[in-house]
Amino acid sequence: MSTTADAALVTGATGLVGYGIVKELLRRGQPVRALVRDAERARSVLPGGVELAIGDITDPASLGAAVRGMGLVFHAAGMPEQWQRDETVFDRVNRMGTAHVLAASLAAGVRRVVYTSTMDVFAAPRGGTLVETNVDQKTKPTAYERSKQAAEREAQAFEQRGLDIVYLNPGAIYGPSPSPTTAALNGFLFRLVRGQVPLVPPGGMPLAFIDGVAQAHLAAADVGRNGERYLLADERLSMHQIAELALAGTGRATPKTAPAWLLQILAGISAPLARLFGFKPLISAGELSVLLWNVDVDSRKARRELGYRPTPPKEGIQQTIEALTAWP
Repeated sequence: MSTTADAALVTGATGLVGYGIVKELLRRGQPVRALVRDAERARSVLPGGVELAIGDITDPASLGAAVRGMGLVFHAAGMPEQWQRDETVFDRVNRMGTAHVLAASLAAGVRRVVYTSTMDVFAAPRGGTLVETNVDQKTKPTAYERSKQAAEREAQAFEQRGLDIVYLNPGAIYGPSPSPTTAALNGFLFRLVRGQVPLVPPGGMPLAFIDGVAQAHLAAADVGRNGERYLLADERLSMHQIAELALAGTGRATPKTAPAWLLQILAGISAPLARLFGFKPLISAGELSVLLWNVDVDSRKARRELGYRPTPPKEGIQQTIEALTAWP
């Protein structure tokens, strides 16, 4: 692949966000290289025309060749879940992995990095609205959120060294993807349509459909402003509203919403058992914390500067359910 300003490396290309970015780049005719750990799996997932670079964001020695010749880097790789048996993985992947990618990008003379962060780095009261100017200066309650706060601090240090970085901070991303469980909301919908959700969690979240998120990433590469953050979300819905839209037309009743106190007890009891026996809790304390936070997102800046177009949840959830039901 020749060195051009438009040639792009995508990390996390087999995940929901990275896959969406890859498809959008190919649609625009831009040269695409994907950083992957498993070439065989990647070939079975990614569209044709994508160059594969074997590497891992936690292994800095593997990144130099992957970044070489790239004008753009879309850093979408990360550990997005709120639960891991070993919580140190969040810092290793989200903070240190980001630092490794940015160091390689700086050394290679990359024109711009578009970094997929999260809405969780901002502050708002429960049920409030997140805005880009209100970054949370306090330490967040979960290991995932702390790792993303730390990753943004790493990125800011690289900005000071001259690296051009644009931050995208989505809400709960969902949509058709290479795997039914590449995002937490996808996993919920996947279980819901199979009758595996006896009670719907309380609270809610701002949704961000993958098509709009991917298009916003490319717009950020083109017209985003260096050092700026852009919140992305379509609409805040309660988990009960999400379940209703997912089950509409199926003839099945929406499960009742579980009381918050019950799930708080369940999350507290299951966490030590899950760590001991190696299973994933039905709901983790981190997941419940985000749902009960129940914030909205002000995405007007992204709409104004990036042309971000929200997807109506009814439309996005329908497309997602159609894709999920195709899985065995």
